[in-house]
Amino acid sequence: MIFPPRRRFLFLYSTTGAGHRAAALAIRDALHSRYGSRAEVTLCDALQALRLWPLNRFPRWWPFMVRLRGVPWGVFYRLTNAPALQQMLARLLLPLTGAAVERLLLENPADVVVSLHPLFTHTFGRVLRRRVQPAPLISVVLDLVSIHAAWCSPDCVRIFVPTPQAVARAFAWGIPPERLECAGLPIHPRFVATAQLEPADVRAQLGLPIQGPVILVAGGGDAGGPVFQVIRAVAARSPEACLVVITGNNTRLRQVLAEQTRVVRVEGFVENMDMWMRAADVLLTKAGPNTIAEALVMGLPMVLYHAIPGQEKGNVEWLLSQGAGFWAPDPKRAATAITTLLNEPRLRTEMSAAARALARPAAAMAIGEALWELADQA
Repeated sequence: MIFPPRRRFLFLYSTTGAGHRAAALAIRDALHSRYGSRAEVTLCDALQALRLWPLNRFPRWWPFMVRLRGVPWGVFYRLTNAPALQQMLARLLLPLTGAAVERLLLENPADVVVSLHPLFTHTFGRVLRRRVQPAPLISVVLDLVSIHAAWCSPDCVRIFVPTPQAVARAFAWGIPPERLECAGLPIHPRFVATAQLEPADVRAQLGLPIQGPVILVAGGGDAGGPVFQVIRAVAARSPEACLVVITGNNTRLRQVLAEQTRVVRVEGFVENMDMWMRAADVLLTKAGPNTIAEALVMGLPMVLYHAIPGQEKGNVEWLLSQGAGFWAPDPKRAATAITTLLNEPRLRTEMSAAARALARPAAAMAIGEALWELADQA
């Protein structure tokens, strides 16, 4: 009896924000839907698995690093955004990180190693390079436009990027075009399925009003930025709307909203973001790449109230240039933008069409199939 081949994949991510793990789950589930149990996927929170201080503290520090409107992080981002510097840092840190990386790889044998976080590409690339038969290293870039040089190691045999603008930046850094693939940003297949449902049916399932406008507020995994002030301004300007706030892991914000505002629904971290998006008329969000990519598939008009300097500024410019969103970086402007969208159905329809034109709903499956082919070649 001939058994079908099995392939092993090691996905490296970090919990700095929710997007890296979400993308890993999206590709994993796409692989499983296409290849079933033949695809053995190990999800690894690599910063924790390496057990190296201070790297293992980085997820806890992340919310503090992007405070003060992200200005300190933006400075750090710009200062380190150079391919030569990233290669030098990986080389200098190798005596400290090499043994831990090798241990992790031995504990998780794989036919293909996939990095879904920029901290891993250069370091893992150097360790894999030293092996006699190294597994190919793949980078799946999860920033839409302003990608950091850390994503693009010369040791990657393939780099998946989400937009043509990201392709151009990686090419300018010396990555050969045959190693680049513009596949879109991977989102979970359930968003594609939920986008076909009737919004009224979804609202009924979620216990939301069937009639009237619904505003969805999403601040990312940590619900950072000036989200509380923005919510208060929007609630005051659009009291007739049903306001739903997803606070993610920010339990303090959830408590404050419940005590100090009349928000209709406050939810913490949710596993069914696709349903909340389908129920909404408008999305008020920070410029996180995963949330934007998910909203594009839903055809959901967006108002962006905050962007982390560095990787998220390009998201704002890209979305606005394509007519799929508004930029409103203070509470008053955010409330005005929301009111405008609610009062002008034709504008919402135009922005919805623009969003769908930018969507890449098959990205996770396309990346999964490409990974399978690379595993076959390894």
